[in-house]
Amino acid sequence: MNKQTAFLTWQDPDSRDWHVIGILEYEKKQYSFRYTQGSKATNNFIPFSGMDNLTKKYRSSELFPVFQNRLLSSKRPEFPKFISWLGLNSETANSMNMLTRSGGVRGTDNLQLFPKIELDSDGGFEHVFFVHGGRYLSESAQNRINSLTSRDILYACLDIQNEFDSNAVLLRTQNPPELVGYIPRYLSLELFSILKEEQNDMTFSVELISNEAPESYKLLCRVKGKLSTESQGSFMAGQEYQPLTD
Repeated sequence: MNKQTAFLTWQDPDSRDWHVIGILEYEKKQYSFRYTQGSKATNNFIPFSGMDNLTKKYRSSELFPVFQNRLLSSKRPEFPKFISWLGLNSETANSMNMLTRSGGVRGTDNLQLFPKIELDSDGGFEHVFFVHGGRYLSESAQNRINSLTSRDILYACLDIQNEFDSNAVLLRTQNPPELVGYIPRYLSLELFSILKEEQNDMTFSVELISNEAPESYKLLCRVKGKLSTESQGSFMAGQEYQPLTD
């Protein structure tokens, strides 16, 4: 298996801003974790217990406790449904893709994971993600979501007047037109300016609709695109992504 890489984000409780504070990797049956420049963006961030050195690379044959605690146990009766909602294969799903697909979110803290999106040699990429904000939509929008099927095309709309997120990107259907939610912030942060200039080089579609799933796992979508040479150099490569140690 190739190396799997995930970024860890943390929300500052005062400013409510999200920062990329770490990199989790899995390769050759070993996990590693490093803090990134984003962990120093605010004085409010406190390193994890047992991982308090910001400039150390931590290694382990087992998933670190701070991440292990975010996984649903395979012994839980709802585990098979959970895997199906994530759009993963129960025989090949592992800790890393379960964490990155679900976000590893817990209601008791302000941490979330997302995968590093790899570009091919031509700048092409594909990425699967859950649409956010569905619970705030109108009844007609909810009904429209329930009628979606796999491979239905969706359209990106730049929400330029959003007072809470200047990089927000909405998704909508075509016939009839209806808003179905937002792409995740980690993704909109990378794609907003690209969509503004290169929208024709990116397509969004429905990957999976799970009507019985909780709202956060209901609508799984896929984005497929190709970045210009200029965009490739800055994609998921901002200052906060940079590790504090090699």
